[in-house]
Amino acid sequence: MEEEQQLRSGKYTWVIDSFSEKKNKPKFFSDAFTVGGCKWRIVIYPKGNGVGIPDHLSMFLEVADAATLPDGWCRDAKFAFTLVDQDSKVGSTTKSWRNKFTAESSRWGFMQFMRLTKLHDNTKGYVVHDAVVVEVEITLHEVVPLVELATQVNTLGTYFSRFSDYFTTTGTPHLEEGSASNRQTIDLASDAPSSDDIEKAKRSLKECLSDLFKLNMKDRLSSALSILSHARAGLSTDQKRSIKKFKANFDDFVCDFLNFEQDNSDFELQKITRDHIYSAMKRNHETHLSHQQLFDSITMEKEELNKRLKELSFRETKLVDDWETLMNESEEVKSRYAIQERMLAQAEEKKKIAEERMSRSTSAWSSLKEQFL
Repeated sequence: MEEEQQLRSGKYTWVIDSFSEKKNKPKFFSDAFTVGGCKWRIVIYPKGNGVGIPDHLSMFLEVADAATLPDGWCRDAKFAFTLVDQDSKVGSTTKSWRNKFTAESSRWGFMQFMRLTKLHDNTKGYVVHDAVVVEVEITLHEVVPLVELATQVNTLGTYFSRFSDYFTTTGTPHLEEGSASNRQTIDLASDAPSSDDIEKAKRSLKECLSDLFKLNMKDRLSSALSILSHARAGLSTDQKRSIKKFKANFDDFVCDFLNFEQDNSDFELQKITRDHIYSAMKRNHETHLSHQQLFDSITMEKEELNKRLKELSFRETKLVDDWETLMNESEEVKSRYAIQERMLAQAEEKKKIAEERMSRSTSAWSSLKEQFL
């Protein structure tokens, strides 16, 4: 039982962005990550590793710092790769293996992890928005030579020191608030209006022109334009000309407003998503600070109460494992944040285009308002 309790495990998630740009490379690597005080990295061969199996994705776990380790080192570890179904998680594929990593064999994995036809099947959810998500879970059974706990703590402290700089330099994301409105199209009337109808339509038109973005004004505006476009009296020549021009392009103007609303709503959605991810990053950082305080407290207890050294050592080990997991999760969140920043930029560009297109309709509105307000 004591031996099992000392096992160190951790999980790392790799979000592979722009996968289509990497699939033609012979191989590519993840960033180095830490589990149990040991450095690892994932190696992917997008078209297979070996003769006769170019139709498979190959995936390996590698000791990242093998070249710098002392003679006789080894790491007995069980590892499990998961290719994530990003649509539902139900179809995720997992393969596991236990092996002893040494200087002679510092890389182990699966030459035929998945057929490429299955990987690129749009119904499987492995490639979504040109991104692939790979998870690896590692459990260490033996590490020679032993990793000093102080070294792990130093590594974690250095990482989160850089992570905290991220918040002080970026601050809380802020973007301009967008406006949105819902509109519908209606059929325009064609009957010749009476003088009472014309006067009512003129009053309705004035009310509609007082606020461009009121949701309940569009139908009234359409009706008023239809009536006034058939009026034989009660309007000046300039008023008739403005009504005729606006009515002729009514559907285009409505389309412009609807496109702006849709693009603006998408922008707001991307902004909310980005802010949500940012909040997750900040929560992780705050959790790190809590872990740091807790670690310092544990260290003081060890110095003061030598009798409880064994118990505190176990708590210390567990805390560092959780800390490493937090670090790996933070790397994933940072990667997702970078992707979200690009998506937000695209949404913002679409919003700007929609605003430019809407300006032509606004000019027509202004012309019409000058005739009636």
